[in-house]
Amino acid sequence: MTSLAMIEILDGGYFSTIQDLGRYGWGQFGVPRSGAVDEFALRAANRLVGNPDELACIEIGLGGFRFRALKNLLMAVCGKGFSLRLDGQLMSLWQSIAVQSGQIVQVDHEGGGMWAVIAFHGGIDVKPLMGSRSTSLVGGFGGGFGRFLMKGDQLKIGEPVKGQEGIRDRSFSIEAIQYYQPDPVIRVVVGPHSSWFNQDVYNSFFQKTYVISSSSNRSGYRLQGEPLTVNFSGNLISLGMLPGAIQIPPNGEPIVMMADSPTSGGYPIIGVVIRADLPLLAQCEPLRSQIQFCSVSPEQAREAYMVLSRRLEFLDTDPYNSELWERAGSIQ
Repeated sequence: MTSLAMIEILDGGYFSTIQDLGRYGWGQFGVPRSGAVDEFALRAANRLVGNPDELACIEIGLGGFRFRALKNLLMAVCGKGFSLRLDGQLMSLWQSIAVQSGQIVQVDHEGGGMWAVIAFHGGIDVKPLMGSRSTSLVGGFGGGFGRFLMKGDQLKIGEPVKGQEGIRDRSFSIEAIQYYQPDPVIRVVVGPHSSWFNQDVYNSFFQKTYVISSSSNRSGYRLQGEPLTVNFSGNLISLGMLPGAIQIPPNGEPIVMMADSPTSGGYPIIGVVIRADLPLLAQCEPLRSQIQFCSVSPEQAREAYMVLSRRLEFLDTDPYNSELWERAGSIQ
């Protein structure tokens, strides 16, 4: 990939990394999947700028993030709970925006969500490791730095995507963005350790309301609420883990595995959050969002993901609106 543009980070915020759709096929070697916590936002941002879904982006969690464009760029910011400013002017999320060389982009956390994704036409150009450009914070590798992004870092942008050099202004319709809910009911497929929990435990699990602990991170969300009454004290022999798995430790307080989930664990799993609802859970605010769970079948889980994927087709494109491009000049 030939790098054609760069950005200079002026403020890396508290929790900003390079992420794509994740590192698959390496769990047997203890390598976490990583990737964006909010997969829907990453896919949407890439589509807004004419990228394939899998290209690498900047993921922002909490705090502010600020950078200077060193060349003309096309970018989009998607997510929940953030504001976007271009040279101080408030801009909209969920739309493509042309940025001229020298302009400064500021993304701030405003509340009401937890994660944002910045995509650039051409994607972030860092060396792929094990099939992904995602940063693995647990392993300290990937994303070009193996760490959070910091002030002074410069990022290269890949070459324009073939066939998309003339992409016009794009935005997502309100129907796509309405996917997010402030206090969601998260769908779960029961198992695989249903024999460890009697029906009363399951009934309680699906009736309770939880909040996310402030000690949560990309590896797992710890849930706070009235603990489940469980009758085991020992651990299982360690078994494979994946994002969405809900572990129940002896204290009865669930832990939901997230993007940087460890690849194995020893607590019984009461159920698995379906892939379509992991972005909803990811955007819940610690100690504020009220979360409940409900049970669905594997077939319903697959259909839900198909429905979510169809939301990515809700792009509004005006092929006659060239004002954005005339303002920015050529995107290189």
